[in-house]
Amino acid sequence: MGLNFLFICIICASFFLTKNDAVKEIQVENNEDLPKIFFLNSTLYELNQYEVDKIVKAKETLIYEKKEELNSAILVLRGSDSKTNTISGKHMKKDGEIFSFKGGVIFQKGDDMELKTQSLTYNDTTGIVSNNVDFMFNYKKSLFSGNTLYINKNDYAISGQKAHFVLNEKDL
Repeated sequence: MGLNFLFICIICASFFLTKNDAVKEIQVENNEDLPKIFFLNSTLYELNQYEVDKIVKAKETLIYEKKEELNSAILVLRGSDSKTNTISGKHMKKDGEIFSFKGGVIFQKGDDMELKTQSLTYNDTTGIVSNNVDFMFNYKKSLFSGNTLYINKNDYAISGQKAHFVLNEKDL
């Protein structure tokens, strides 16, 4: 009986006398620094009055008071011609109606247009896709590259600075 009591006291003393580094306090300056909701492998369907307007998929979703941050994100949009447009990237930040993508960004417009870049911004109110870094745009077998991109998701107009074209006459 006395030996059991001594053994329990040694175990308890070793627990209370050791420094516990596993638990650390995190100082938060502002409550907005903490996400309100966190999702893994999420899919969000946004509906208008007639149909699904957009789909957002992500491996990780952090929803804050005034913004959303997503990792390994895909934004699926419906174009005016009912073709599907997708924008994917390693990181996406949504602030109001502005979607900002970073890292390995790919914008696919329908089946025959693809844009690759490292940074891209999509304004959901205007339907404008833009960036200010280098990009590579493929249309069927033609190539358009440059920087400072501007595309309207609802038509085939595209513009950029320091542009370089390689056109396949079958694509004209």
